[in-house]
Amino acid sequence: MAITLTKEDGTGLPAANVYADLADADQYLENSDRKASWRGFSSKERNAALIQGADYLDQKFRRAFKGIRFSSAQRLEWPRSQVFDDLGVLVAADEIPEEILNGSIEYAFEAARSPLAPTPVVDETGLQVTKKREKVDVLEEETTYSDSRKASTVRAFPRAKLVIRRWLRPVGALTARI
Repeated sequence: MAITLTKEDGTGLPAANVYADLADADQYLENSDRKASWRGFSSKERNAALIQGADYLDQKFRRAFKGIRFSSAQRLEWPRSQVFDDLGVLVAADEIPEEILNGSIEYAFEAARSPLAPTPVVDETGLQVTKKREKVDVLEEETTYSDSRKASTVRAFPRAKLVIRRWLRPVGALTARI
C-alpha cells in the first residue's frame, strides 16, 4: 500500500500528516548539498520519513511552541494563533513558518537514516545497556550501562532544533494556555 502525504496548508487540516512534501524536501536538501543522500532512499522510505519527521517535531516541541493551536480539529501543531515572531510582529494564523517546514525536513532526513526515537536496550536489572562485549574462548563478558537510572529514547538533533528555535518559547517562559 502506498504512503499518502497530506500536507498542512495553513487551514488546520484534520488529515494533515506532513508540513513538507517530497518536492519541498528535495529542494531544501539540495540547497544544503544533501539531496544525493536523500535521493538514495526509496520514495516510500522518504514519504515515511517525512511523516515521522513531522510527528517527531510535534511530539518533541508540542509544549514549547509559541502561541496556541489554531483549531482543536487539526492534526498537526501548526498552524497556530497568537504567535509573535522575534521582532514582535503577529504571524498570520494560517501561516506555517518556513523554519517549521524545514525543521520537519531535517527530522525526516534523520528518520530516513535511523530511528528518531530508538527503543533502548535494557537488561533484567532495568538499566539501559550502552555496550555489551562477550568473548567465547576463555569466557569473558563486559557490560556498560548508561549513567542514568532511566532508559533514554530521545536523541538530540541540534541542526533541526537550530532551524526551528525562533518559534519556541524562551526557556522558563510561562506555558499557561489562554
